[in-house]
Amino acid sequence: MTSEANVIRANKACFEGLVLQALAYGALVMLYIQITQVLVRRPKRGRMFWLLTFYSTALFPLATFAFIGKLIFIEKMYVGSPSEVLNSALYYSQHCGEWANVISQVCITMIPWIGDLLMLYRLMVVWNYKWVLLVVPGLIYVTRFGMAFPHLLSMIKNNSNTDLYGFIFYGLCVFLNVMVTILITLRLFMMRHKAEMVLGNLQASLYNSCISVFVESGAFFSIWSLTYLILKANGSWAQDIFFQPYSFVLALTRMLIILRMAQDRAWTKEIITAADNGVLDWEVSSINSLSGNVSKPPGGMVQTLPNKFRDDSLSSRSTIGACA
Repeated sequence: MTSEANVIRANKACFEGLVLQALAYGALVMLYIQITQVLVRRPKRGRMFWLLTFYSTALFPLATFAFIGKLIFIEKMYVGSPSEVLNSALYYSQHCGEWANVISQVCITMIPWIGDLLMLYRLMVVWNYKWVLLVVPGLIYVTRFGMAFPHLLSMIKNNSNTDLYGFIFYGLCVFLNVMVTILITLRLFMMRHKAEMVLGNLQASLYNSCISVFVESGAFFSIWSLTYLILKANGSWAQDIFFQPYSFVLALTRMLIILRMAQDRAWTKEIITAADNGVLDWEVSSINSLSGNVSKPPGGMVQTLPNKFRDDSLSSRSTIGACA
């Protein structure tokens, strides 16, 4: 294939990546509005409420500044300086130090810092705080955190190590997310039958469905980032299609988890503990579900029915007789 054809393909990939980036940011805006509505209507505003509020409020502005900076930079490349555009890669190497690109790259680098903290927290929740599982992902996170600084400097100065730093940085990101996704998926798969015993088939479907597991484990971003890394390793022209919206897809998958948490539809410590013990305590559960003939477990947790479901509170004797 000729060099000119490669340039055209690279420019097209850059533009298509920008379109996907805009779509991902639009979806992120809609999710942030939904999360805000749910949090405003939330009756109980405890520690979790403020954590969800802080997290979503921190992640959304970073994505906004990253998108605006990238949009200004790309708009200038395609519209403001058409005579300079030999190819997108060459333009970036010559203008990567502009303020719009610098702001965008700083925000894009910070989004994974915040985004992956949530996944590490969710890993601990679904595994009932088995801290030994956090050792390897935690070390990868710290290493990736330190690697972010030379990677960021190379992106805004375009030195000779840009490709090497970028491959290491995104390789660590992919390794971390794929590992966490596998561990969370494995745990939720192991818990599905216990959840059905405790919650009942209907309510357990909110937690055991394929979509729920897909969202809870952050699988979409893991697949997206793995695809990008493979394309980058092969030097494919299509890598820009997955690179441009990379951080926005990450933010989108995290916001989906935050929305489920705000709606009390995500796996919680109480539900995990109840499933491990085979009984759901009405005092700590976020969803009231009935389970008949449940005996007291060895741990001492007792399941009691609310007053409105006890026989002595029912006004219809015929109903009691029928149930008997």
